[in-house]
Parts: sequence; C-alpha cells; structure tokens
Amino acid sequence: MMTAQQLDIPVRRWVPDWVAVGLVFFIILPVTMLNGTYTGSMVEVSNTLGAYTEDITIGYYAASAGMAIAYPIVPKVLNSFSSKSLLLVDLTLQFLLSWICARSANTELLITFSFVIGFLKGFLMLWLIRRIKFIFSPGDVRSEFYAYFYPLVFSGGQLSMIVTALLAYHYDWKYMYYFMMMMLILAILFVIILLRHDRPSKGVPLKELHLREMIIISTGLLMLIYVITYGKISDWMASPKICVYIVIAPLLVALFLWEQFNSPKPYVSLKPMFQWKAILGYFYMILVMFFSTSTTLLSNYMTSILRVDNVHNYTLYIYLLPGYLLGAFICFWWFRWQRWRFRFLIAGGMACFVVFFGMLYFTISPDSTYEQLFVPLFFRGLGMMVLLIAFGLFVVEDLNPKLLIYNAFFLITFRAVLAPVMASAFYSNMLYRLQQKYMVQLSENMTMVDTLAASRYTSALGNNLAQGRGIDEAMQLATNSLYSVLQEQSMLLALKHMLGWMFVVTLVIAVISRFVPFHKTVRVPVVRMGEDMV
Repeated sequence: MMTAQQLDIPVRRWVPDWVAVGLVFFIILPVTMLNGTYTGSMVEVSNTLGAYTEDITIGYYAASAGMAIAYPIVPKVLNSFSSKSLLLVDLTLQFLLSWICARSANTELLITFSFVIGFLKGFLMLWLIRRIKFIFSPGDVRSEFYAYFYPLVFSGGQLSMIVTALLAYHYDWKYMYYFMMMMLILAILFVIILLRHDRPSKGVPLKELHLREMIIISTGLLMLIYVITYGKISDWMASPKICVYIVIAPLLVALFLWEQFNSPKPYVSLKPMFQWKAILGYFYMILVMFFSTSTTLLSNYMTSILRVDNVHNYTLYIYLLPGYLLGAFICFWWFRWQRWRFRFLIAGGMACFVVFFGMLYFTISPDSTYEQLFVPLFFRGLGMMVLLIAFGLFVVEDLNPKLLIYNAFFLITFRAVLAPVMASAFYSNMLYRLQQKYMVQLSENMTMVDTLAASRYTSALGNNLAQGRGIDEAMQLATNSLYSVLQEQSMLLALKHMLGWMFVVTLVIAVISRFVPFHKTVRVPVVRMGEDMV
C-alpha cells in the first residue's frame, strides 16, 4: 500500500497510512452523495411544499452546472490554499448550505443553493482525485483510474437516491439533509484531528478567477435549464419569463463564447471544441445520457401501471450497480489487453441499450411484475458505464494536457447538465402528448356498443348500487372507473410507442458504431493521467 506521503495526504505524524487512506474514502462518500435537492424525495417535497417535481429536478441539474462552472478555476484555488484549510472551509460551507436547504420552504432558494453546493463540490472532487488516482492506478494510467472512479461516483449518486427515498418515506424529506449534515460533521472532525497544514495559504488574484465570465455563463446555463425544465408546465411561450429567458440565454452563451475565443487568457479555452475526437466523444456522451435518462419512462410505468410506491421505485435502481461494476471490469481489461478494435466496444455498449429498450418494449404490461425490471436495468447500467469510460478516454487521447481541465468543463456541461435536462423534458413532453393522443383514440371507441366497455360499466354500476349509493352517484363512479382504465391504457400505449422508437434508434446507432473508424489501428495509446475531473 502506498504511504500517505506518496499520496500527498498531509496527515499528522502519528496517523498510520491505512487511516490516511480511509480518511480520503470517508470524505468521498458524502461528496458523491451531496446535492442541493434529492430526486428520491421529490414526491414528498412536492406534497409538503406544494411545489412541482420540476422544482426538485432543476435543483439537481443546477448542482451539476455549478460543478462545471467551478472546474476551470479549481486548480488555481487548490494550489493557493493548504489542504486542511480548503477541506475545512468547503465542508463547513456544505454543512451550512445543507442546513439552509433543510429549513427552507422556498424552491427558488433551493435551486440557488443547489448551484452553490455543486460549485463548492468541484473543489472537493479534484482534491480527492489527486489523491485516489495513485491508489487506483499506481502507474498513473487513465483507463485503470476511470475503471475504478466512474463506478464509485455513479454508485454514490444512485445510493443517495435510495437513501433519500427511504428516509423520506419512513421519516421526512428533510432527514436526507440531516443525514448528509451528520456525514459532513464527521468528515470535518476527522480533518481537524488527523490532518495538518501542509503549506501556508495565499490569496488568488480576482482577475484570475474570471468572476465576470463565470457570472455570464452561469446565468446563461441556468436560464437554459429553466426554459427546458419549466416549458411544459408554463405552456412555453405563454409564460413571459420563458419568453425573456429564451432570448437572453442564447445571447449570454454567445457572448461568453465570443469573449473566450478572443481572450489571450480565457477562463475556458475553446480549443477542445475544434478537435474531431472531442466533438465525436461529446456527441456520443450526449446520446448515452439521453438514453440513460429514459428511466423517466420507467418511473411513470411503475407508478401509473404497476402502482409501485416511491421507495420501491428508487430501490429498483440498485440493480444498475452490478452493471456499473461489470462495465468497469470489461473496460479495465479491454484497454489493458488492447486486442480488439475500439468500435467493437462501442457497438457492444450501445447494444446493451438495445437490450434495455427491447426488453421493456416486449415485457411491460398491466400484468408484468416488478422483478421483470431487474435485468433491463442491469443492461442499462452496463452499457452506460462502458460507453462513458470509453469515450472519456477517447476524447482526451490527442488532447494537450493543458486543455484537460477545459475538456472537463465541456464534458460535464454536455453530459451532466444539458443532455439530461433536454432528455427529461423531451420524455415528459412526448409522454404527455402521446397519452393525450391515445386517450382521445380510445375514448372515441368506448361506447355502450362496445361489449367490453358496456360490461365494465354495467358491473361497476351494479356494484355501486349494491353498496347503497344513489343512481346519479353510482353512474358517476362507474364512469370514473372507465376513465381510470382509459388513463392506464393510454399511458401504456404511449410508453410502448416511445420505447419502440428508442429500441429502433439504439439498434441503428449500434450497427453504425460497428463500422465507424474511431481508430485506424487495433491498439489505443495508453494515456497518462492529468489535471482532469471528468
């Protein structure tokens, strides 16, 4: 095992090396789970605060946007402060923000503090990455590090959803914040007791922080997220706020890009965007996250068709974790052996999504069981992990090491912010419109001439009359029962429609990926680690 000195963990002299390594992993746990809003409790928060579920999802994406904004300046800040000072200040601020989020009933404050939590989270992530990369890969090989790091981070995110759902169901939605505050307090105590100051802290000049550029791109990104997320519930252009944001946001993004392109010392260098490998990698990662966000459809199926409660809904996603582990294992040995072409790995990863959508399309029905969803989710986790690791390596192969931190900015912005936001809005809008379409089609044919509809109506009417209800009330309840059947059937048809198309699209992409010449040779260059947080 490597020593604390080799890993640059500034512990006190009496602290054993294994305790120093354990401290790093203990800090990683709350950092990977930390967020401003937790999607696992969105139902309880909506019921308690009278808020939309979109208020929770936008906070979740705002935290990812905050991390992306922080990336370009994180190395400068880490190099200016001692490890102990940085950890104490950052963890303490995270504790205070979590307490404010737990006590706040204002959704706008939750969104704002979620962004700040994500911003602060970026500093902790790179500090941790600088230490654990040599634990996972003593040879400092990127493919080996990603095979350990990616499943660790994504598993932490899934674990936070499960813990949130359990705490919200058995206690209250605020208990997730209290749980995270407890974890943060323990991390702060361990830092105070075990770490020492490794160097004196010094300030960072304000001009090197590029505050103006950060404000411009932060405002533009948050406005875009708002427009995409709230478009459906605000009726798009009928909302004055969306009309304003849809004009201002592109202008702010365009201004930011123009300034970075012409600046001699940009906040974010645009050079990664001019390399074909980076563009292709970003495109595929957007596709991966677009397909992965389709669990929105799965959640609607479980709640509307199977009548599964929120705890079982989010507990189901634990079956992604074996897929993550197997995907990471495959990538680890694939890039170590390098005996097969890169496009075979990409086609195989995309084929996992084909299996995922295909199994859902052919199995979902009112008679399906909860357990039938275990295998599809395993394949979704497998395909997602394989493709994210593969394209994480592909993008940086020919990239100048000085541009790695800027690549992280673009990668997280596309992969963790824009792609899931657009995918979530697309699925919810299409599902709503298709459900209305099939509702109209089914209701047109549901008359007393239809034998099945007439028998259902007559049976429900007879049951209500037998319970002593008046004829008017009995007829209304019988009609409502038919309406519930129509809603369920229209939802099922809408899900089948979308899953069928997703099955065809992923199948076509998998076949095309088999023939895309990502590499002209079998071997892929071994890429050493750099200043990166992707």
